[in-house]
Parts: sequence; structure tokens; C-alpha cells
Amino acid sequence: MLISAINTVEVDAAPGRVGEVCSILPHIVRALLSNSGCMGYAITDNRRAKNAWIVSGYWESESLMHAHFDHPELAGFMDMLRAGMASRIKFSTFIINPAEGQRRVPNG
Repeated sequence: MLISAINTVEVDAAPGRVGEVCSILPHIVRALLSNSGCMGYAITDNRRAKNAWIVSGYWESESLMHAHFDHPELAGFMDMLRAGMASRIKFSTFIINPAEGQRRVPNG
């Protein structure tokens, strides 16, 4: 099965809170992996920033990824921000294989 969509969450730990962020991220990812349609979730170090990670989700369809955004465990990222554990959180999505109806036909 091909990956059609990817979502990422970039998390920068607040000074002195790296250990807490490191312990919470795997719990969030395990809960997110229970979503149907999720082909996988991964945590990687963000090489551009110290004490920062990128959490990536891989999806078989754009619609499953968008439905995933209602998952209550995603609030865990915002909870880290509210609790002062994270200094920055950035959410992004990437559509790799748009649905047939959304594909553009080249003029020619």
C-alpha cells in the first residue's frame, strides 16, 4: 500500500524539560498508532535544533489522516505546551498522492 499523506508535529523542549518531553512522546505515539488507516508513526531527532523532535504519521489516504486530527491523544501535544514542557509545537501535513478527483490534468 502506498503512502498518500503524512502529518508531522515538530516539538521543541523547553529548557530543563527535555526528560519530560522524552518520556511523554512515546506514550502519545503508541496511542496514535491505534488509529485505523495509520501505516506508522515515528519519532526522530530534529537535526536542525537541539532538544527537538519530529513526530511523523504516515497514512494510506488523506481522508483517514484528516479524521485522525479528532483523535483525543493529539491534545497531548498541546498539553505539553500549556504545561511549559515544550517551547514550540508546529503541525504540518503533506499530501503525496491526492485523490483521483483532485488530480490536475496537464494542458497539452
